[in-house]
Amino acid sequence: MAWLYEKRRRTRLRRRNKRMGKKSISVPEMRAMLGIGKTESYWLLKKKYFETVVVFGKIRVLVDSFEAWYANQTWYKKVDGTPPGQNLTHTISIQEAADILSVGTSTVYELLKRNPITVYQIGRHKRIDKESFEKWRAASPRYRQEHEGRDNIGSE
Repeated sequence: MAWLYEKRRRTRLRRRNKRMGKKSISVPEMRAMLGIGKTESYWLLKKKYFETVVVFGKIRVLVDSFEAWYANQTWYKKVDGTPPGQNLTHTISIQEAADILSVGTSTVYELLKRNPITVYQIGRHKRIDKESFEKWRAASPRYRQEHEGRDNIGSE
């Protein structure tokens, strides 16, 4: 029953924040949005992933900074279902590349070391630029698409 109370409380907080157009949120509000614990929320602050201010002795997270961080990461997910990584649509994960090439992830890491494919380090994860990957794949006889009429990555 406590989980239902907590879910309703988070929903009320989110609605109030939208109505008021708040510029910052408290650490407990951020924690509730991400569904994480106290230790992990302060770890994110310590890593300086987003801008903070101190108001009356309390740490507050700037909403714009938080949303920018959320759009550029894939590890944490909001409890309201908003998908993370909105700014990463031009990339694919190592696992996605492995699935496309029908190889293992270790093979993809080896290919990235040996070939001129653009790779981005996003937090703890590597993401591959789709355009760079497609150019390399088209030029590579071993991994070329079997069906030339097939659409590009991500448009399926």
